[in-house]
Amino acid sequence: MKAALRLTVPLCTLLMTCGVMAFAPTPARSAVWFARASATGDGTAMATPIGSTAALEAVTKPGDVIILLPGETPFDGGLVLKPRQTLLGVEIDRKPSITNTSVGRNGGNGVVLADDCQVIGVRIEGTRASGVLGLDVAGASLVGVDVEDANQSAGLTMTEVGLLGPISHAGVLFISTQPGKKAENRLLRCNINRAAGLGVGSFALKGANSRLVVDHTRAEGGPPSSPLFDIGVMAFAEGKGSEADLELTDAVVSGRMSQQGRNILVFASADARAKARIERTTSGASGQDGVVGVASSVPATVEIEIRDSTLEKAAQMNLEGSILNLPPSDPARAGESLVSINVQGSVIRDVGFVDGFRGEAQNIWLAPSVLAKGPFAKGRYRLSVRDSTVEKALKSGISVGNVGEDFGIAPDEGDYEVILSENTIRNNGQSDVTIAASNARINARRNDWGVATGLADSRVVLLGKAKRSQLDASLPLSHRPDQPR
Repeated sequence: MKAALRLTVPLCTLLMTCGVMAFAPTPARSAVWFARASATGDGTAMATPIGSTAALEAVTKPGDVIILLPGETPFDGGLVLKPRQTLLGVEIDRKPSITNTSVGRNGGNGVVLADDCQVIGVRIEGTRASGVLGLDVAGASLVGVDVEDANQSAGLTMTEVGLLGPISHAGVLFISTQPGKKAENRLLRCNINRAAGLGVGSFALKGANSRLVVDHTRAEGGPPSSPLFDIGVMAFAEGKGSEADLELTDAVVSGRMSQQGRNILVFASADARAKARIERTTSGASGQDGVVGVASSVPATVEIEIRDSTLEKAAQMNLEGSILNLPPSDPARAGESLVSINVQGSVIRDVGFVDGFRGEAQNIWLAPSVLAKGPFAKGRYRLSVRDSTVEKALKSGISVGNVGEDFGIAPDEGDYEVILSENTIRNNGQSDVTIAASNARINARRNDWGVATGLADSRVVLLGKAKRSQLDASLPLSHRPDQPR
C-alpha cells in the first residue's frame, strides 16, 4: 500500500479537504495553487499541479497560498514569493523540496522572501546561493523548514560591510538596509545543515533595525565561503542608528570547523548596536570560537545575554568579547564603546580539545584585538557570570585584558568590570583567572574553586601591570552552587 499523503500542518489539511480558497488578509480572496516538479498542469487543483517556478511566479498574486506536492525531483529554479504569500509543503516520507541549480534564475537562491510571507514544511536543498533570502523584508516566518547544503557556489552577495567585505550567501539570510525601518523575522523548528559561509545571518545596515527570532532550530556544519565567513549564526549591525537584535532559544549551533570557524557571532561597527539573547541553547564544537561579541570601528555597542545554555568544545574560546583596533568612525566618541556579556545558569567547558589553538584555549576571554597597525582601541568591558560552571579549559578559565606583547604594542587601557558569583570555576589548565589589564576590577566573591580553601594564588596568573589586589575572591563556597547545602 502506498504511504498516506499528509500535509505538514493542520491548516494544510483544512485547505486540501475543504477546498478553502482563501486566507483573507485583503478584501480580495486569495487563491490556492498547487505545484510539483515537472508537472504540466495549470496549478488550480491537486490533480493538475503547475510544474515550474517561473510559471508559478507568473500566475500567483500577493496573499496567495502555494501548496508544494512531493515529486521525484526537487522543484528547480528557486521561487520568489510575493507579499503575504504562504508556501506549504505536503509530506510523504520526507518534505517536498526546492532547489536552484543555476545562478541565472533568481540569483541561484532557493526561496526569496517578501513582507509577511510564510514558508512551512518544505525542504530547500543544494542551492547555488542562499537557501532562503530576505532583502529588506519584515514579518516573514519559516516554520519546519529544512535547508540542506545551501550556497554550493560558496558565493558572496552584492552587499558589502566594512571589515568583512561582501556578505556571504547563507542557509538563511536577512539583510536590512532601509534607514529607520524596523523589521522582525522568525525561524521556528528549522534545520540548517552544511550551508557554506553562513548558516543563519541577520544584517542591519544604513540605520536599519533588524530583529531575528530563532526558536527550536539547529544550524550545524558547513564549509567557509571566504576566510571571514565560516559562521553558524550571525547578527551584524553597521552604521549610525543600525541595530541587530538576535533572540536564540532552544537551539543548537555547532560544527563550524575551519580555523576561523565561529558558531555564534554578534558584531557591531561604526556607531551601531548588536544584541543577542541566548537561552537554553548549545554551542558545540567549532574550529575557533563558540560565542563571540565584537565591537569594530568604534564607537559601537555589543550586548550578549546567555541563560541556561551550554558553551563547549571550541578550539580557542568558548566565549569571547573584543573591541578591534580599526580606525574609529568617531574618534571623539571611541571610548563610549561597550562589550557587555551576562551569563547566568550556564555551563562553559572543555575548550581546546579541538585542534588548532590548544596553547591559547580559554573558556572566557575578554580583551581587545589587533587587526591593523597601532594601539588597542580603548573601550568598556562588562562581564557578569552567575550560577554557572566554568571548567576544563586547556589554558585559562576566565581571562581579561591584553598586555600587547604579541603585537609589540602598549598594554590596553580598557575599563573592565567583572562580577563572578555563585559559580563553580575549576580544573582550568594553567589558571582559573588570568588578569592582563591594569584597569580591571574583578569581584569574585562566593565561588566554588574546587577546594574548600578557595582560590589559590597559583591558580591566578597576573600579566603586565596587573596586581592581585584587583581580584577579590574572598568568602569561598564550600559546596558546589548547583548542589544542596
